[in-house]
Amino acid sequence: MFSFPLFKAIIRQETLRRQQRKFKVQKCKPQNIWTWDVIRNKITIVGCKQMKFNKDAPRYRAGKGELIGGTGGITRMCPAGNFLEMYKIDKTFRIYPPEILDPKETDPNMPWMSNSVADVGSANKIVARVFIQSHEAVNEAPLRKDIKKEEIIVLSHKSKELLLSCEKTYLEFFKKYEECVKQFKEGKVKKEGNVFPSFPLIDNLDDITVAFLSNAKKFIETEAKITNEFFQTHFDGPRFDIITDWVKKNLPNQKEFSNFLESTNDKLKHITDLRNHQEHPQKNKKTHINNFRLLPHNQIGFPTWHVTGNEEFDIRTDMDNIINFLMQFFEVLMFNCIMINLNTKLIYKVEDIPEEQRDKNCPIRFKLVVRLV
Repeated sequence: MFSFPLFKAIIRQETLRRQQRKFKVQKCKPQNIWTWDVIRNKITIVGCKQMKFNKDAPRYRAGKGELIGGTGGITRMCPAGNFLEMYKIDKTFRIYPPEILDPKETDPNMPWMSNSVADVGSANKIVARVFIQSHEAVNEAPLRKDIKKEEIIVLSHKSKELLLSCEKTYLEFFKKYEECVKQFKEGKVKKEGNVFPSFPLIDNLDDITVAFLSNAKKFIETEAKITNEFFQTHFDGPRFDIITDWVKKNLPNQKEFSNFLESTNDKLKHITDLRNHQEHPQKNKKTHINNFRLLPHNQIGFPTWHVTGNEEFDIRTDMDNIINFLMQFFEVLMFNCIMINLNTKLIYKVEDIPEEQRDKNCPIRFKLVVRLV
């Protein structure tokens, strides 16, 4: 069961900022002031827009309801734009306030809405290390005032969703892959005369690779947008080779950051090339997708992909490697951007939590801490 007036506070934080820009600021009445202790952060929000209905109207009351499904209690709560995302270890829920569902305030009885959106929760490493970890670090960091934290958090949430889609596609592929391998191992693939009549294949392999590679490319594009938010740049598309050159030129003292970016360019290009030449094949250059196949001397060829003229990769291994690489790329990019843009006299450092010490219910890897001199 949840019953949190804090829903109003943490979700209205951005809503009310927008309202203050749209409406003439008036002297606030008591009912327009909310102050709540939210998890570890105290948030004070002052709304100066006159309520359309009576202050006791149901739409202005705190949300209350039960989160059905999943294991245990709520482990984390993270606002993400127009909704609040709540996690159990194996389930994700979203909470929508009346302000979002009925922004024009047409219904004084407008209720809250909650729903389950994913069968993974805070125990999933992508959820923990892409969104929850960055959400906590960005909120806690004393960044330059011109940096829009809310936009970075929304883009981090999008990154999480895209990488989860890659993981879901990989798991779908892996299940079909294992079914085929099982048939080979159990000797069910037999030769009749000079033919293998029922040779196992992964159904819809082309569609699976399109889904995976398109989301992986969108993920990289989203990280370029996050970079734009931190540095007020205007990079378009997944061209981190261009971003690397910009960092070298404009941030000459950030050698560690530029070296990191340079070290990732080949892997990022590998992903974008696979997708680009799949989406826009040319006569002499395209992405080749190979299913299970029969090779000379009755050998089995496993699923592979490659761009014409480039190295051939085992799809199962490469998908898994890409997911882990993109997750780590996001983490290091995010914390470099945060550290470079701190605006404080305090000295901060990024703490890398050893794997064996990470919370299994929310296994974040990095956290921002003040360094005591």
